[in-house]
Amino acid sequence: MSFLNLLKLDYWFHQPYIAHGWTLRFWVIFFLFLILAGIFLKLWQTRREENSIKAVLNRWANSGLAGGLLGLLWMFFRQERVAFLAWRFWLPLIILIPVWTTVRNLYFLLRRYPKIKNALQEKAIKEKYLPGK
Repeated sequence: MSFLNLLKLDYWFHQPYIAHGWTLRFWVIFFLFLILAGIFLKLWQTRREENSIKAVLNRWANSGLAGGLLGLLWMFFRQERVAFLAWRFWLPLIILIPVWTTVRNLYFLLRRYPKIKNALQEKAIKEKYLPGK
């Protein structure tokens, strides 16, 4: 394959040949890994007590499951040579889903999570001295 093909619209919007050998194995293993990572994170999420960590794990799990399932669906359409749904331009979109969610989660963990944690600690300190029922 020539890298100049990536600059042509015909390459992205043309019916690709079915995948064989290591190409097929690589993509199926990659998408199955995303699904298994999503399932693992869903199970790990149930063991956490803090709601903000649960929310982050839920986001990562959902993005892994969505990316993996959409990827396997795309591979099925490619192997069956279904027009429009097997085109190559779907692959970058499918891969972008977990990448974009990871970037958003990192932003949440690095910027918003410390503020939320501090606010919860301050609230707990204030409620400590308030009368109960």
